[in-house]
Amino acid sequence: MRLTKLSIRNFRNFQTADIALAGNVVLLGENRVGKSNLLFAFRLVLDPTLSDAARQLKLTDFWDGCDHSGNPAIEVHVDFSGFDDDDALVALLTDFRTATDPGTARLSYVFRKKADVAGPPKSSEDCEFVVYGGGDEARAIQPRVRRRIAIDLLDALRDAEGQLGSWRGSPLRPLLEDAVAAVSQAELGDVAADLETATKKLEAFPSIQALEASLRSGILDLAGSAHDIDVRLRFAPADPLRLFRAIAMFIDGGKRTLSEASLGSANVALIALKLAEFAWRRAKNERNFSLLSIEEPEAHLHPQLQRAVFDKLFNAGDPAQALIVTSHSPTLAAVAPLRSIVQLRSHDGATRAYSLAELPVTPDELDDIERYLTATRSEILFARGVLFVEGDAEEALVPVFADALGKKLDRLGIAVCNVAGVNFSPYVKLVASLGLPFAVITDWDPLDGTKLPLGLTRVLNLCDDVSSLYGQPAMTLADRLNWELSDFAAFSAAWANTGYFLNDQTFEVAVAATPGLQTALLDILDEQGFGTIRTRRIAAWRAGAPVEPTQLLAMIADIGKGRLSAKLAKKMPLGVPPPAYIAAAIQFVADRV
Repeated sequence: MRLTKLSIRNFRNFQTADIALAGNVVLLGENRVGKSNLLFAFRLVLDPTLSDAARQLKLTDFWDGCDHSGNPAIEVHVDFSGFDDDDALVALLTDFRTATDPGTARLSYVFRKKADVAGPPKSSEDCEFVVYGGGDEARAIQPRVRRRIAIDLLDALRDAEGQLGSWRGSPLRPLLEDAVAAVSQAELGDVAADLETATKKLEAFPSIQALEASLRSGILDLAGSAHDIDVRLRFAPADPLRLFRAIAMFIDGGKRTLSEASLGSANVALIALKLAEFAWRRAKNERNFSLLSIEEPEAHLHPQLQRAVFDKLFNAGDPAQALIVTSHSPTLAAVAPLRSIVQLRSHDGATRAYSLAELPVTPDELDDIERYLTATRSEILFARGVLFVEGDAEEALVPVFADALGKKLDRLGIAVCNVAGVNFSPYVKLVASLGLPFAVITDWDPLDGTKLPLGLTRVLNLCDDVSSLYGQPAMTLADRLNWELSDFAAFSAAWANTGYFLNDQTFEVAVAATPGLQTALLDILDEQGFGTIRTRRIAAWRAGAPVEPTQLLAMIADIGKGRLSAKLAKKMPLGVPPPAYIAAAIQFVADRV
């Protein structure tokens, strides 16, 4: 079984959100955008530990833009599919199948004004909640359903040591109770007798006797005989039935307690125990599906540990459980399956959700993107806008050019995405699916006069890709022919309005044609110690002769584009504007973030 959709109406940050899901969920977004509120929406439907008092929301839980005179309702709907091959889940969910899709089960929560209240509600007492399934309020969800399809939350302020140390709430408790149930009373009695012998040896030490007597005397003095609790210093309870509660997790081969572990190690232990608890509950037929929700798991985990732990969790392939994670970590986002990503962003007083569950890319394109999103490049998932470039040279210089324009990309939240070639399509579809403003900086790449420039075809194809993403028709053959007949100036000017920016040759040629940059570029070429012919060409270009693109690119190939861009970044004069098409691309995205 898997999660397939979450719909929210009028709840806290969310006016309306219909979020496609693909099993595991990784929630990304800035602080205060509503990640914790979205998790609580899941809990309203699925959490067996959430009381009715907690489900009875307040008027302040309505989205701020709600007009209460119109009797709005808070709604949360969670859809599941893929359960037909599990008889237990079919029995549990068959009454909650939707009328439009029998393969989908929907569990819902609604909070609204009571029918007998006149006028707008004045307090939460004027409202009520219902939890039902299948889109029919007559099909109430019984507590048994929430016990068998349940969500467990590890919040951002979790205390792993405290949770593991508390017998009542520890995930170790049911595992120990089950293990000890297989031990006979006689065997437990023998262990208790052995501990009693060790305890008597402990109590025989005069210093221990003195401490115990002092503690007992102090408590008796404070509480009086009627409330004395008769304390003793022991290794474990004397009652064999309570003896196993003293069992705890130790680290380093039993030398140290968990309280001496790092926060990261304690958190990993807690997660592992929760997964073990889920497996145990399934084996005991107490639960059929588990959702483990973890807020900001990166808080205490080293990057390598993040990758190791969550790569394992995301790829566990267990159909009986799913993971919901909130994160600010590019490291974690880089190992998450791309279709699990849901990005939250505020817009006009409400939070919008952008899901990649249905990103329209081929399996090969999906693999390419997931390989691309290393821990350094996955920052585009956290960006407010993206500048796409072809290669290393543009990647190195575009931030420098932006600085020259007074546009600090990091402060604006704009990422530069180097696609290492001209296959922009899967990356553009990724960013467009996240609703991010973007610009594509690319070359015109003219061929001989008998063939269309590669840049022209590239932009037209990208336009069709984005149109299909938004459900719009592709460009007609007549429109495409008109664009193919246009010259560079008309084409580039028109498409700059939609985020596609081209030079008339290639990036390096555009740099050479830019006043203020040409001198720095020629200085770098001179430093390479080329032969007589190339040295004369460089001198002629300095004197005002037109730069010949083929000759220039041949020299740059000998240096290396990446090395050239690094040198140019150091030599670039202060305040010199970049090539016009790059300046326009930077301004385009900066105006929209």
